Amino acid sequence: MLTAPFAAGFDAAYPARVIVGGIAVWWYRDRIATSLAAFSWTDFGLGVVCFLLWIVLTHHDRSADATIGNRLHSLPAIALMGWLAFRIAGAVIVIPIVEELAFRGYLMRKLIASEFESVPFGAFTWLSFVVSSVAFGALHQSWIAGVIAGALFALAMYRRGRLADAIAAHATANAMLAIYIVATGAWSLWT
Repeated sequence: MLTAPFAAGFDAAYPARVIVGGIAVWWYRDRIATSLAAFSWTDFGLGVVCFLLWIVLTHHDRSADATIGNRLHSLPAIALMGWLAFRIAGAVIVIPIVEELAFRGYLMRKLIASEFESVPFGAFTWLSFVVSSVAFGALHQSWIAGVIAGALFALAMYRRGRLADAIAAHATANAMLAIYIVATGAWSLWT
């Protein structure tokens, strides 16, 4: 949030976001009772659906793509590769963990009970489902795609009552989006 206002399309300081987010995740690693060891094809499938809907529902700004692409290609090769590595690591690892902790791990359960830690991850209320999905959507440039993504990630969590499933679905969607962006030069999807 600190670097975005100064980015103007291309956020050269994005690696700082990943480092700070990564430090926060590492610092609280003992409190994050999430294990991604139990792979689920359902989580993968929800991530794929989310990615496809994101591509269909999100406006591609070709002018911004060109501007950001030119800025990226003006960087020295080592800086370009470093920025891309941090951007992909942030999108696939740090963002899914941080956002799922915030929206499904905290907000969704806080809307059910003030003592949110006592609420199991599989607990469902329409209020918590809708509000957390809308709040997640408001955080993203394409709010409709964001609301749908938030709902899909919530469904992943509800299925087995595991926050790790929402993280896995989110990471899958972001990994596919990263591949798409790098392959097509649709850089504005990362703004």
